[in-house]
Amino acid sequence: MKRIFFPLSLILAISATFISCKKDKDPDADLPPLTDVVGYWVGMYGTGQGDPNKDYAFLVKPDNRLIVYSQTADTSVADKATGTWTFDKQTKKFTSYYVYHHDDRPDNTHSTKGELIHRSLTGTWGNGLETSGGGTFKVTFKQ
Repeated sequence: MKRIFFPLSLILAISATFISCKKDKDPDADLPPLTDVVGYWVGMYGTGQGDPNKDYAFLVKPDNRLIVYSQTADTSVADKATGTWTFDKQTKKFTSYYVYHHDDRPDNTHSTKGELIHRSLTGTWGNGLETSGGGTFKVTFKQ
């Protein structure tokens, strides 16, 4: 019985290792890296040191205008902000400044800085003209 149990246990352990270590493939991994940021980006943002966990989307327009949607994936009811953006193709650095229009409080202005990595923008956001201090974000290109 010991002769069968040990090889069977070893095969089971090795199989479990390969199955549990198999990484889910990123569906965008086979797509070419982006060289520009114009388009629709969807992902999450977080506050403070926390991981991004709130819905967030950018509509980056070719004329340097920006629409930001937050709090829900449904853009028809999401908090909406408008602003401007810049992108340096050499360094792949993205920045934006935007204002939420649902009230006139000065803390409804935000700025971001991030980096284009393959097909994602990852970075930080802050209040007013500060591009950090508020939290982090990660959005992925959709169209």
